[in-house]
Amino acid sequence: MSEAMLWIGLDVAKKSFVAALDFPQIEGCCSKASVCDLPTSQFNNTLAGVEKFLLWMDAKILQCYAEYALSKQLEKNAPIPFTIGARVLMESTGVYSRNTEGFLLELRPSLRPMIINAALIASFRNSLNLRNKTDQLDAQAIARFGTDRNPEFKVSSRKIYAELCELCRIRDTYKTQQTALKNLQETVQEPMMKRMNTNMIKSFEKNVEALKRQIKKFIDEHNELRQEIAILESMPGIGLISAATLIAELGSFKEYATRNKIAAMAGMNPINTFSGTSVRRSKLSKQGSPLARKYLYLIAMHAVNKIPGVKNFHDRLIAKGKKPMTAQCACMRKILLILRAMVNENRRFTKDFRDLPAMNP
Repeated sequence: MSEAMLWIGLDVAKKSFVAALDFPQIEGCCSKASVCDLPTSQFNNTLAGVEKFLLWMDAKILQCYAEYALSKQLEKNAPIPFTIGARVLMESTGVYSRNTEGFLLELRPSLRPMIINAALIASFRNSLNLRNKTDQLDAQAIARFGTDRNPEFKVSSRKIYAELCELCRIRDTYKTQQTALKNLQETVQEPMMKRMNTNMIKSFEKNVEALKRQIKKFIDEHNELRQEIAILESMPGIGLISAATLIAELGSFKEYATRNKIAAMAGMNPINTFSGTSVRRSKLSKQGSPLARKYLYLIAMHAVNKIPGVKNFHDRLIAKGKKPMTAQCACMRKILLILRAMVNENRRFTKDFRDLPAMNP
């Protein structure tokens, strides 16, 4: 018995979401519809709302089976020669999409809900040349993205990674504000304003430390996080927060089958531009997590001086005439690949990192 895949696109907002169904092409019951004709319906973004969505989806699937049986003139209770599986896609809308993902995993984990980078959805939607922008059209475009692109399910969208990501991002925001207030303190002259600024700095320092303790506690409570982060911390220049942020932003390093995939996820893959004989440029894509790149940059600043192999690599690039920032970015990518190899091999960092499989495709 074969399985046909139904792709479901969800356009998620704070209080509600719109669902669109893109059925596979099945002779006798389902034909390939235009994006604007995909069936849609709106539900509350609550556990009860998701339950109603599942009932609506199941009814549509049963209707498809019934239409097939009628078109083929099958006898009552005769077996259908195929099954319809279902997958859910939604674009990233922060806590709202994560909440919906959590409801779906609780009620129907077989749907394997997946949160897709909003930039990918936006580019795909533009390619469809839709004239209007509504919640219904957005959901329909997401459903068609699933049909056309057939994206892989990634375990990193699980709840524990989302929670760790939220903790790390809030801490980084507070830390950035704390640094800005410290810089401002040197320019403030009025006594009352200086006292107020000092109190704000202390408040942010307290929150940053509290979040660091919470991040450590959260990691200690999850064995898979604790083991992987301990391996990352063994590299010079990487502390608990740096390791936790990389895992939170990129997911488990074990999930990346190749070096290129993890480099692309971090936005460390190069984009080459060639036009005729005069335009020849190369730059980083920067399509991945900016926070992951920020911490890779900070790690590289220390690692270049503490890891002989990285320093030699950096010096060779400078000797070839590369700009300092270009060499730094190349070191960031190399460090990321070494970290992936360390995790895959379950090995702590050693200075003979050239023997690690990170150097292989």
